[in-house]
Amino acid sequence: MFRRKLQLVAGTTYTISLPKEWVSKNGLRAQNELTIMEKDDGDLIISSKPKDEKKLLKFTLNIDKHLNNIDQVLFAIYYLGIEEIHLYSKSEMGKETKSKIRKTLKNMSGTEISFEDQKNIEIMVLLDKSKININQLLYRISLIIDSTFSNLETDLDLEKIKVNENEIDRLYHLMAKIISVSSINSSILQSSEIRNSLLIPNFSLIAKRLEHTGDFSEAIADYISEKGIGIENKAEIFLFFRKKLQNSITNLRKATDNVFEKTPEAEIEKMRKLIKKNKDKIIAEHLGEILILLVDIEEEVTNISFYRQLIRNKLI
Repeated sequence: MFRRKLQLVAGTTYTISLPKEWVSKNGLRAQNELTIMEKDDGDLIISSKPKDEKKLLKFTLNIDKHLNNIDQVLFAIYYLGIEEIHLYSKSEMGKETKSKIRKTLKNMSGTEISFEDQKNIEIMVLLDKSKININQLLYRISLIIDSTFSNLETDLDLEKIKVNENEIDRLYHLMAKIISVSSINSSILQSSEIRNSLLIPNFSLIAKRLEHTGDFSEAIADYISEKGIGIENKAEIFLFFRKKLQNSITNLRKATDNVFEKTPEAEIEKMRKLIKKNKDKIIAEHLGEILILLVDIEEEVTNISFYRQLIRNKLI
């Protein structure tokens, strides 16, 4: 840690001197540009431009080594914030492999194939990461899940639920990308409105649990459509689900000074019992899983609101 006194120059400008060791370590010289960002607690982060620009812009991958999991490898590369992805094969890419790549790209916002031949595919990621707000993504996903809940409660439209699930998956991967890049890029950490690296694990868990909520909702829709059966007590169950989800996301977006309060255990237990009244075990299990996920989301929102309070009070 370095300590410096604030100096007033010409009666108008405040300055501090930078440690020589830090300047040398980062290869800085006079007239080099530095980035200064203010955190939620009022502290400033000073970053050297050369250091901030040390990022991997292009990645080349031999897909022959990843044929069985090319989709997940592509997502992993996407999460790093890489802007050009070159895929190649020493022999020839099969139709099944190319089809899998194209299907994966549908869930990677801002991507397009810029070149393709028998052995190569070049992908461009045309996405301005600095314009992506994590709270807006959470809100959009919550609205889609709310739409699916309403669909399950009223007249089932399986096609609409499938469309919703595809959009949830796309937004989840975009969230995962922004969260991942925020952990290595202080500028994105601020522009995304995560703002503090301490909160990254919590946002990551919320994103995954929202995705799983969409998965279980789709599974319920598929099941009741196939079996031709209904959900018992669905009006009360989905009203509870929607309220819990809305309360969690609203608190995250408002970032109030108060610590978020979870739903009392007595209310959760009452809902568990109501869900178990469904005679079909598969439906009851899936609804129970959604309840668990919504409670888990509440726990992470509580953690975030508590950490934010500590950060504002400069206790951490």
